[in-house]
Amino acid sequence: MGKMKIKKLEREISELFSDTEFETEKEFTTGDNSRVDLAVLRDGDPFLAVEFEGSYKWMRSRVLYDAVKADREGFPNLAVVYPFKQRGLKNCWIFDFIESDLEVRAKIVHPDEVSDFREIFNGEE
Repeated sequence: MGKMKIKKLEREISELFSDTEFETEKEFTTGDNSRVDLAVLRDGDPFLAVEFEGSYKWMRSRVLYDAVKADREGFPNLAVVYPFKQRGLKNCWIFDFIESDLEVRAKIVHPDEVSDFREIFNGEE
């Protein structure tokens, strides 16, 4: 699979967080003018940054950059939607760094699993 239908995925994620506590914003611009593909805000505060990565090139660097953007804006959670097999990405040192030094919960999520976002990010911060 290499293609993602991003608009469909954005819509699906937005519907998952459509209750009164949450709101979503596409192309969210951070305070330092970085961009988050889809931001989920809880009562107006950053809750979950969602990034769609459709290339396997430089993926470790992309995840780290996504996490830095999320951390700088105060997002406690990061979901990187990625349609490829993880090929060693899952147990990479980058995730230890992200969770310990940046204090961001980062998860790689296959597009077929976005319907589980509420379970994956069940309000833990």
